[in-house]
Amino acid sequence: MSAQQKVRKMQNPIFNNLFDHWSALREGNSVPNRCEIDPRVFPDALENTFIFERIAKGDFRARLAGMNLCDMMGMEVRGQSAASFMQHDERDHIQKVLEQILQRPAIGELMLTGRDLSGVCYEVNMILLPLRSDMGEVNRVIGCISYPQKPFNAPLRFAIKSKKITPLSALGSNSEEIAVGFSERIEPFRPQGFRSVSENENPVPSPKKSGHLKLVKDD
Repeated sequence: MSAQQKVRKMQNPIFNNLFDHWSALREGNSVPNRCEIDPRVFPDALENTFIFERIAKGDFRARLAGMNLCDMMGMEVRGQSAASFMQHDERDHIQKVLEQILQRPAIGELMLTGRDLSGVCYEVNMILLPLRSDMGEVNRVIGCISYPQKPFNAPLRFAIKSKKITPLSALGSNSEEIAVGFSERIEPFRPQGFRSVSENENPVPSPKKSGHLKLVKDD
């Protein structure tokens, strides 16, 4: 079995199409451009997908978020800091991880422990992939997060239970050598719409039309 086949077998299934699409856009050790990402390639992951932009060092803000992440946060997340998704003592940690993703650049694989408003704990997985802006700067991270398998009382706030950071330089000309450890197959939750982060301050869910969704929206 090839390394790439192992990735597809072991990795959380909702990550596969996004990861494969991002990987296919790489040339050598390069980082794909944001404008190259085509959401039609990974429709099943859209509700779990998000993009963070680095505004300043250690300051990452949500540019886009699928409806599942908004549901977990219990709010619209446009403009929210990545730190606000974390438990208080983990806020610096996630910012440092995102900086590593961009600076190396690298692929990040996280296992997160979430705690809801009632204090109940949940485990979810997250993958983080660097992107280059239209100006050529590596300053965005596209990611995907799995959805809890049992009901929760929003908002969830997360802590990093474990992480794996794999520099692109260690992958060669493609991503076949990455070894992921997310062996549990978590089926995605499928609500009835996708909430993108756009200029609308009060967006409402719209029907799924995978051929018409626009994933990336910059101000």
